[in-house]
Amino acid sequence: MPAPHSRSDRTFPLWAAVITALGALLAAVIGKYGLPSFSADRPPSRYDGGVPDAFLGQWRGDVTEEGLRSSVYGAAVSITETGPGGEAGSIEYTAPGLLCKGVLVLQEVGDDRRTITLGEEIRTGRCVPRGRIILTAGAERHVTFFYTGKKRDGTLQVVRGGLDKSA
Repeated sequence: MPAPHSRSDRTFPLWAAVITALGALLAAVIGKYGLPSFSADRPPSRYDGGVPDAFLGQWRGDVTEEGLRSSVYGAAVSITETGPGGEAGSIEYTAPGLLCKGVLVLQEVGDDRRTITLGEEIRTGRCVPRGRIILTAGAERHVTFFYTGKKRDGTLQVVRGGLDKSA
């Protein structure tokens, strides 16, 4: 006479079916939406709306590149209304002998709508070609500017400063 089956022996086929179904669901989701990205070029992932009103307009100020030889640049940022993943405006850096211009793409809006993350692509000039900018709303008509990018030699470039809203 065969030994009676234990309770765990009877639930094994059920668990196998559940795990198989979850695997198929995960494969379908990855197939449709892709794997999550954690790079500087990641798509919008938080707030589903566009650029908050507090960031719209023209912003100007001085920003400082951190490092052994810190450099100060003039920065002019123009932010327009767009949705996630859309072109959010333009950026221009100036210093003696330097002029760089590029476009900004909205990557993320913070849950509190007081920060936005922008992908930067420089189209003209000798600046680092791609980077990420985080703008944080401060006092009225002021934002903090935080930039990170990888230089051509592979080192990290960090630039910080404050921008004021132009009239």
